[in-house]
Parts: sequence; C-alpha cells; structure tokens
Amino acid sequence: FLPASIAVPWVAVAEFLQLNPVVCCAGVCHWNWQILDDTADDLMDIDNLGTIHTFSGSLDESWFYLVTTAIEAKCARGLSAILDATAAVERDDMSQVTRSLHQIAYALGEANIILERMYERCDPYVFYWKIREFLAGWENMEDAGLPYGVLYEGVDDTDTFSLDNWNSLFRRFRKYAGGSAAQTPLLQALDIALGIKHFPTGERGPQSSVAEARNKLRAQGVPEPPTVNSYLVQMRDYMPGGHRRFLEDLAATCRIREYVLLECSDSLLHMGTASDPRVLLRQAYNGCVDLIKTFRDKHIMIVSRYIIAPAKNGPMSPQRVAVPESSKLMPPVAYMQAMAKQTSRLQSGGRMGGDSLSADPTMYPQTNIAATLKSSEQPVSKCPMQNMLAANTRPKSVTVQVVSEAQDVGRLARKLEDGAVARGTGGTDAIQFLKQVRNETAQTRI
Repeated sequence: FLPASIAVPWVAVAEFLQLNPVVCCAGVCHWNWQILDDTADDLMDIDNLGTIHTFSGSLDESWFYLVTTAIEAKCARGLSAILDATAAVERDDMSQVTRSLHQIAYALGEANIILERMYERCDPYVFYWKIREFLAGWENMEDAGLPYGVLYEGVDDTDTFSLDNWNSLFRRFRKYAGGSAAQTPLLQALDIALGIKHFPTGERGPQSSVAEARNKLRAQGVPEPPTVNSYLVQMRDYMPGGHRRFLEDLAATCRIREYVLLECSDSLLHMGTASDPRVLLRQAYNGCVDLIKTFRDKHIMIVSRYIIAPAKNGPMSPQRVAVPESSKLMPPVAYMQAMAKQTSRLQSGGRMGGDSLSADPTMYPQTNIAATLKSSEQPVSKCPMQNMLAANTRPKSVTVQVVSEAQDVGRLARKLEDGAVARGTGGTDAIQFLKQVRNETAQTRI
C-alpha cells in the first residue's frame, strides 16, 4: 500500500488536475522539462532540453522522457493545423484544408526524426532493467505481485476498516495503468483529425472499401462513432482534464476524412491530373496517414529493442543493439548544426541535451553508481558528454557488478519465458496492441 503521507496529497493534487493518481505521461514528460540555454535559436530543440526530476538520476531516463517532450513541442503546429483544417472544412475551403494537411505532415516528419533519436542516449538494457519498473502502474500486474492493485492509505476511508473485513478492504484497492505513450493527447488528436478508427484489441472493425464508405456517408450523413479501443479511451483518464475535453470536442466537430471522401470520387483517383485540387487534397491526406503509420512502425521497433529483446536475453546478457547513426536520421546540414551547438555548449561549460538535476545516489542504490565509479578508477567529469563517453570504456568487472544486482530489481523487470507475453507499462500486450493500431492506421488511406 501507499502510506497516507504520500497517498493523501497525491490523490488531492490528481483530483485538482483531473487525472488518475499514478505516474503518467503528463507527469514525467509534459511537466518535467527545463530549457538549458535561454539564448538558443530553437528553445524547444531536444538538445536544449533537460529534465527536472528522474527516479534514477540517469541520462538514459532523462532522454527517454525528453524524446516525448520534444515530439509534443514540435507537433504543436500540427494541432493548430488541425483546427485550421476543421474550420476550412466548414467553409468548404479545399485549398486551406490541403495546406493544413501539409502542415500536419511537416510536424509528423519532425516527430519521426525525433523518435529515432531515442537510441542516442537511452540504452535498451538500462531502460528495461533499471528504469522501466518506475513507470509501471498496478493494473494487470499480477505477475509483479500486485493482483489487487494498491491500497491508498488514508483515502476512501481505508483507515477506518478493520483488517478482519477483507471484502470491504479489497473494494478499496485501486488499479491504475502506468505511464504510456497512449496517454499523450497528441497522437489521439491526430487519429481523431484524420478519422483513424481503433477497435478493441484482438478484434477487427468492419472492413469496407473506400467506395462503400463514401456511399454510406452520402446516404446516411456523418455516421455515429463506431466501437473504439477501450484501452485508448481509458488512457484519457490519465490526461489532464483540459486535454481530455479537447479530444472530446475535436471528435464532435472534426470531419476532415469525411470531407476528403466526398470530394475525391473513385474516377478521380484513376483519371485526375496532378494539378487537380482534389488530387492534391487526397495526396496530402494520405501523406499524413502514411507518416503516422511510419511513426507507429518506429514505435514497434523501439518496444522490440527496449522491452522484448532485454526480457528474452535476461539480466546477465547485456547486448549492444545495432541502431541507426544519428547522422543518417537527420538532414546533413541539420545534423552538423546540432553537433556544432552541442560542442559549443559543452566547451563553454553548459549542459547537454538530456541532462537533469543531480540525483541523490541513495535514491537508486541498486545501480551503486558511487561504487561503480570508484572501482573503475575514473574521475567524474563536470562535462556530461565526457562521462557518457567514459561509460563505454569501463572495465568488464563493473558491468558484472551492476548486472548481478539487476536481478534483485522489482519483479516487473524479469526474464520472459518462451511464449510469455511482454506487457507494456500500461498493462497491455504491448506488441499485439501496437501492431493492431499500426494496421488500422494503414487501412485508413483513401
């Protein structure tokens, strides 16, 4: 159970913010960042961001949060474009709808580049065995020793019940999912805007051709929302109340996909010229859908490398994962500019992207950082980049020390047996859920 000294204020703050009292995306990503250089040209560039708090004090954890933070910041223009496109649909302004879709696509392109930078400063082994347990909730966590969830002492009259009355006590256990990318309003807003429908995990929604969808739309008008993935709807309870209401209002007003369906006939798809405004509209729409599908492909790769692979290898088998080079993820000019800024900032005594406030080593004794540095006889530099480079040259004995202690970390981080399901911090079958969401995105193309 959570002691009253933690549970009571946590629940009170969560009720004020209108979200569930558990670690969530808003807490570790949306409200947990700081600007490192106020004079930078791009204040919200990921290399100019640091975290305020982390559980482990590691660069890996900080970088994991900041990738999401930077994606949200860069895609803010995409949210504005969604609102512009929604208004343009009401005015029947096709050219403005097309321009807005191009703006959404630009934002999604930046999001894809940032997502691939996850590999730069977050090691899969460190994430799975040292960080991930802090992000898990207590729903669907029977294997982690939480079959009933967690009791919030001092909340819901839990302190007035005798332990002899187990039935009354069990009803007051709370089950919450942990932090998950599904809790970001950004991706759900993009799904709503583009009419991407998601159905219950393991179920297929009604399959129809573009022509059938268009005919139904003309005959019946805007249809009632179909059955949606209950997990995604549930994740809105982990968003601040304002974000949740924005998604509800957007779903009630945004009709971009319906507009494209009605304007682009089947004959146009085969015979229209490249300069036809309706062809350009359809291309812009499909371009956005393709970029979201690409984003979800990359997300599946990250889950495979950061959860599935470490879980199968076990705590005694840290392995280097081949990842794309940063210089190949960014345009050459942008990459060189980013490296130049980073070098200049470090030489002037500044901080690197992903840096965070100094952590108290006693908060994460399982990593034994102080002993590790002492045993490796490598001084700690004031330059975070030098520390990161030095980490790659530490003797093998240090790795063995950290790995052996990793076995005693919480039971969420454990080796999976053959056929076992790897669950995300939200409690779902991670790969099954993500693949279905990805496939449903691809099927939305017109």
